[in-house]
Amino acid sequence: MEPRFHEGDATVHADGDVYRCRANLRCWTDRIQTRTSGGASRPGGLEQWTGRLRFDADADAETVLHADAPGLVVDGPEAAFLVEDLDRPTATLTIRGSGPAPF
Repeated sequence: MEPRFHEGDATVHADGDVYRCRANLRCWTDRIQTRTSGGASRPGGLEQWTGRLRFDADADAETVLHADAPGLVVDGPEAAFLVEDLDRPTATLTIRGSGPAPF
């Protein structure tokens, strides 16, 4: 699968509240070879995604950083993610997720 990208509006659900942000995201599938019971090989893999979320308010980014299980919504179902870093001067979170991407 070719990488997919999203740049635009997104919503984060965190601890019962909703936060709007600008997202810059990339999604890809790690390719691995799996074997079937008949010995044939077929490609498989797990979808991975990463990116940055920019909030208007530093307080929103800080709240999402400390949330128990934040979820990201772009144009599909909500997807859980982990926060890797917070850039306080720009109120930007660096995130990563695995499984179906929310875009």
